[in-house]
Amino acid sequence: MHIIGARMLRAVTTVAVVAVSAGGCASPWSNGGGATAQSSAMSSRPVATAPGTATPAGGNGGGGELVAASSLSNGVFEGRNVRLVRSSSDELALQFELHNRSTTTAYAPTQWLDPRTRRLLLFDLPRGVSYQALGESSDPGYRGAWGRMSHNWDAAVEPGGSSTLTAVFAAPPTEATTLLVAIGDLIPVQVPIQPAGSPTLLRDPILGDHHNDPNSGPLVCAAAQQGGPTEFRLPADVLFAFDSATLSPAAQTALDALVKQVNGTAGTVTVQGNTDAIGTDAYNQTLSEQRAAAVADALKPRLGGNFTYSSVGFGKTRPVAPNANPDGSDNPDGRAQNRRVDVEVTTTNPAPPTPASPASAAVQGNLKATVLNVRRAGGYLMTTLQIANPDPAPGTLAYDNTATVDATKRALSSGELAVLDTTGKTRGSLCIPGGTPNTYFSYTASMTTNPTIPAGGTLTLWGITPAPPADTTTVNVQIGGFPDPAPAPITPGP
Repeated sequence: MHIIGARMLRAVTTVAVVAVSAGGCASPWSNGGGATAQSSAMSSRPVATAPGTATPAGGNGGGGELVAASSLSNGVFEGRNVRLVRSSSDELALQFELHNRSTTTAYAPTQWLDPRTRRLLLFDLPRGVSYQALGESSDPGYRGAWGRMSHNWDAAVEPGGSSTLTAVFAAPPTEATTLLVAIGDLIPVQVPIQPAGSPTLLRDPILGDHHNDPNSGPLVCAAAQQGGPTEFRLPADVLFAFDSATLSPAAQTALDALVKQVNGTAGTVTVQGNTDAIGTDAYNQTLSEQRAAAVADALKPRLGGNFTYSSVGFGKTRPVAPNANPDGSDNPDGRAQNRRVDVEVTTTNPAPPTPASPASAAVQGNLKATVLNVRRAGGYLMTTLQIANPDPAPGTLAYDNTATVDATKRALSSGELAVLDTTGKTRGSLCIPGGTPNTYFSYTASMTTNPTIPAGGTLTLWGITPAPPADTTTVNVQIGGFPDPAPAPITPGP
């Protein structure tokens, strides 16, 4: 068993790409006419590449395209021409073609992705929000197979054929121009949002329904320091309405997720409010103080009286991203990152971490793990890694991504990743997405279980963790089941 950083195995990785996938090391953060991404699953045949010229994530493209092999034993599905279109003033449609590469066998999409587990997620990373597919209304005329999803998810796709699949989500704010799309086992890809009326959106009855619950919420991410506080950064846009210090329903769910990651029953809690640069100093100072106090008050009954609580507002004095672009124009994504509430929790009686299982019990065979990319994106890190089996016999990785959310309290499960600073004293855990809770995506990470990697095959995994300070250029990536972390450079991003 080996784990290797991206710089350390560049030549070996190139060989693996030629043998396994035509685009294996491509960044999943491309979009536009030629965005490609590899499956976060086993692959042993070439993967097609999309036409056109890719543009960086966050750029303006005509339509994202995601081309990848699927998981399971057949490895025959590809997602193509992924697009996001505002279907109404408050809804967003995800639509793509699922292609069956088999020449002999028909497969239903549900053999690859069970929609009942809602393994479809959209991420607005600058605003720290994740979206899950909407539930259906009581109107039987728009009834989908599972919520606001087209009826054909359980219909077989003939060999060499394709099926157009649709899912509907709550729309992000109008200032959001791209979202990260995670479809089942595929590596997420950044896709531009097209305006209402775009001809790329094909008609589907499910688009005519309406929703009462946006099924979205803030990402909750923990960065724990040895002997120090665990830090949480909460996006203000989903904690509060505009110009308000009253906590939203989504905020209550986010605070519950935060509390589950607190390792201890006594200590100190410090809450810090921050705003963007719009408005006067006095206005922003007052609003930041009120919002920090609201979060502190909401944490008290959740964490209990053995903690001491304090709150402070910093107004617009502590930005973490530029409020304006280099040319002086407005930077809405940067301002969104600055509107936040930071929570620091220091425990005086932390429980000892659960001992890690011996690596041999989690990984069988000569499996090798390679960190493909660690990239900044909207205040987070997106990490992709690949586990290869060079042996002539299958190798076992007891990979499990259905773990509980108390990541800071235990050892990593097999295949789960964490990002550490180079001293190993600060650990960024996988973020917890908002929306309707579901154990199938306890984390923003690969959402499947692949216990066996075939001879010569690879398994690509991904995960979203909190970003370290801007001056940090290298991190260590720890993968459950492998004994040693791998150093990897951080690729700059928006």
